[in-house]
Amino acid sequence: MSRATVSAVFSTKNVGGFVGPTLDSLAFCDEVIVVDMFSTDNTREVCESYPNVRFFQRNDFIYGNFNHGVEQSTGDWIIRIDSDEVLSPELQKSILDVLNDPNPQFTNYEAIMHLYKFGMRVKGLDGNKWRTTLYRKGTAYYKVQIEHEDLTVTGPTGRLAGQYDHFSVPTISSSVAKYNYYTDQDTLRIPIRKPKNRWKVLIDAARYFRYAYFGKGRLRHDGYLGFTVALLATYNQILYDLKSWEIYERDQRAKQGTLSTHPNMAHPRDKIATR
Repeated sequence: MSRATVSAVFSTKNVGGFVGPTLDSLAFCDEVIVVDMFSTDNTREVCESYPNVRFFQRNDFIYGNFNHGVEQSTGDWIIRIDSDEVLSPELQKSILDVLNDPNPQFTNYEAIMHLYKFGMRVKGLDGNKWRTTLYRKGTAYYKVQIEHEDLTVTGPTGRLAGQYDHFSVPTISSSVAKYNYYTDQDTLRIPIRKPKNRWKVLIDAARYFRYAYFGKGRLRHDGYLGFTVALLATYNQILYDLKSWEIYERDQRAKQGTLSTHPNMAHPRDKIATR
């Protein structure tokens, strides 16, 4: 009896330099759906050098592109992965075991993540980063509300053996750039509302750092690496709060007629209907 088919889906933007290991780990898939946001490097050439890749181009939020990729897929099951993630051999085998099972017990399956930042393994997060990695097509989707949201799934959930390795950012500079991009994308779609007061921004940042470093994440066990990861994650939270204030303040000043109309003062949000 033949196994169920599986499609891996992910979105890309200028990942030609590092997407190869991801695609290597997906060689067992019947197809890999790549939804590219019009890369300007060799992403397309690298991806299309793999015989199981189907390449599409589309501009949208990352998870909007993922949903679109799922719509183009033909597999019975979907693997959710990012272009900087690699399925371990044990996880690949675990997925194949599900595909070979004529009556799998669950409709979606989680796998554990091993996170790498700045070339180093962030071990303090081990055991706390389970994420839906495999699901039967039609049982999960993204709401596309924020950049770091979980899949909305239906049906019972199981767990897979093995891990996927997430090679997140090579440098602190790239981490800052990524957080800047993510908070830009998030604040482009939030409703305009009165922002937190200044002291709450600071208090919430302190609480966020305390939780990330001392709490469930246990990043303190990673020494200076964990301290850096927690501090940068707190920076991301601060950026979001400040950009939320920026959106609100621009809206208020535009209504009052006191917002500068100089071309260098334009904001991407000005082009989006926010009401």
